[in-house]
Amino acid sequence: MNKTTNLRAFAFIALPLVAALGGCAATQEKATDVMDESLDGQFTSYDDLRTYPGQVTCGKYTVITASGDVEERDFIVIETTSIMRPNKRDLAVFCSEDPKTSLNVSLGIDYDAQKPQIDAILADFESLEGPLQAYIEDNNYFPWTDQGLDALVTPSTKGNPPRNFPEGGYIGAIPEDPWGNAYDYVCPPFAGVRVMYKLQSLGADGTQGGTGVNADIKSTYAKYFRHIENL
Repeated sequence: MNKTTNLRAFAFIALPLVAALGGCAATQEKATDVMDESLDGQFTSYDDLRTYPGQVTCGKYTVITASGDVEERDFIVIETTSIMRPNKRDLAVFCSEDPKTSLNVSLGIDYDAQKPQIDAILADFESLEGPLQAYIEDNNYFPWTDQGLDALVTPSTKGNPPRNFPEGGYIGAIPEDPWGNAYDYVCPPFAGVRVMYKLQSLGADGTQGGTGVNADIKSTYAKYFRHIENL
């Protein structure tokens, strides 16, 4: 192989690599711009920036705490959305070259095998979100745990009865998960402060924990499923 052929072969390999590196740099620069906006002008520096599928950038940023200490924290930027204090599951799923496998390892959920059930559960969560928001707008709090989701159908007489309740209720009936189990709903009273509810399917076995079809599917996992779906 002559010198000209060698140069052509090198260019064939190098040009896509340069383009890929340029794309990563642009994504990371966009991510730091998003973080700058989220930090609202607070001075910081960024370190250990890495790019992952789905326009995800993960890294660390430094902040000065109220006590004057310098602290390094993890962050995630997904397109134009920042997660300032990601938890371990956020880091495992979003900061991964293979989010599906990471989801299975960290949460015991096989996305491809369980997609029909996941889609049905997310649709139910969405159908309950509107009635729950209407309830809190009318009463300044979500139904408490002991009142449950049934408080959206008929006014509860437990705990803190609703001050306002529309004729016909907020929803005609409460959906069940794909295995015919009631959704697990938790929203403890907290001294008059608005507390966000927690909603989940406990899987085919109807008990907490488990993997595969028995895995818990929580409303807070929706962001992981949307991310994987968009890849």
